[in-house]
Amino acid sequence: MSALVNYSYRHDIDKTDNSSLLSYIPSNKVITVDADNKGLLKSPEWVDGLIIVEVRPDTASIGGTLSECYDLLDFYASVGVNGIWLSPIYERGIGGNGYGNYGPHTLEPAITGTTDVEEGWRVIRQFVDYAHSKGIYVFLDIITWGAMKSAPIVAEHPSWFSGEAWGNPAFNWTNSEFTEWFTSTLVDNILKTDADGYRCDCEPNYSGYDMFKNVRERLAKQNKYIIVISEDGNSREATYDFEQDGVLQYSEISRGALYQNPINFFADGYLNIVTAVQYGFGIGSEALQKDADLRGTLKYYTNCITNHDYQRRDVCGNRVNIGYSAILAPFIPLWYMGDEFNAQSERGVLYDLPVNYDDMNDIDNAFFLEDVRRMINIRRTNSGIFESWTMNHRDSNICKVTVSGQNFTQSYARYADGKAILVIPNNKNGVVSATVTIPFDECGIAGRDSYTVTDLMTGRVILSGTREEIETFYVSVPYSYVGIFAVE
Repeated sequence: MSALVNYSYRHDIDKTDNSSLLSYIPSNKVITVDADNKGLLKSPEWVDGLIIVEVRPDTASIGGTLSECYDLLDFYASVGVNGIWLSPIYERGIGGNGYGNYGPHTLEPAITGTTDVEEGWRVIRQFVDYAHSKGIYVFLDIITWGAMKSAPIVAEHPSWFSGEAWGNPAFNWTNSEFTEWFTSTLVDNILKTDADGYRCDCEPNYSGYDMFKNVRERLAKQNKYIIVISEDGNSREATYDFEQDGVLQYSEISRGALYQNPINFFADGYLNIVTAVQYGFGIGSEALQKDADLRGTLKYYTNCITNHDYQRRDVCGNRVNIGYSAILAPFIPLWYMGDEFNAQSERGVLYDLPVNYDDMNDIDNAFFLEDVRRMINIRRTNSGIFESWTMNHRDSNICKVTVSGQNFTQSYARYADGKAILVIPNNKNGVVSATVTIPFDECGIAGRDSYTVTDLMTGRVILSGTREEIETFYVSVPYSYVGIFAVE
């Protein structure tokens, strides 16, 4: 039987709003869950449902200062994003861009809208409070390599610096006085703002593990449970919940080369998503990827589609790149602001490029955004399937789906509790039809008298019958689109 699928929507009347699917759990009500098999690392339970977008307010057209960014939070809540990685809020100073700054005790007036530091912290707290009211968690970006040479802290505390990093004075992490000041400052910043954790630039290569471990332990004693995200790969060690680049095939490309010329490892065929998950290929830190027994065996991993360091965008209107590879896959999706509506893809460091949210009103971009909203809706309304994490990531609920007749990118199924969702991408051909074979046994859904197959992008039941009647069915999936079908 042929499944004729409408992969788009009525632009004039349809719009998926996922904001009602988000909720914020106050820190004093958070339950922590084991994030390693030794019981040493505890993550807040809300990590299971994270979808993260990196946001730089002063280059977002809905934005500027944080006080002008509430509409931006409204937008991301409606998309279904519940994690905002906020670019550095610290005073940039002479020659700084945020990733070079005057230290974690300072604030950038262009972000806060005021030169009064105390008032600035109140502005940030109000921003975080509003985000929480929309069901969004906020992660501050912290820089641990050093400070700009013109920073007052350099002259005031010369013993806190040793050597050079990125052309500026490097922090001296062997100085116990400095380490205690930095740790206390990070704890205080979380308590002042009620932010939900840190994304840690260049870590664990500068401060290592102990400092951030102490930060989270001190906060936990005050019933504030945060997450800590390293930029580079890490081995967790009771410190980091996950790393920024959870999927990166280091045997093929370095992080720097990836940022220059982005690769989508699953969509572009460098990694088969099913075997990658099941054997840990291309997942986790470079060091652990070299160990066949350890690679990909931790709990949480991101799939970072883009971030501020990328020299160009990777999504570029391709639903496979963002939906199949991240939103529906067994990873925490992470991308740079604008990818959700196919923001312009001019070449240049994304951090410096303005993002015009009016572009989402372009008809093609509007169609794309609606499909992203729908894929996130599918993820969130099937949380038992898509937000279920095993202690060993290799045991994730994913299996191969056989698609014959065309050379499709590897299709997969996610499954739980008697239901399977098939994800059928087309990243290799024009509009084509293909035969899909449902993996009943692998998904644990065998033995029923009858089944229905529903196209989740349209909500239409396309097939019903016994296993023998529906075990194979035909679909037409246009190039760069994803077919998503529930079998129950």
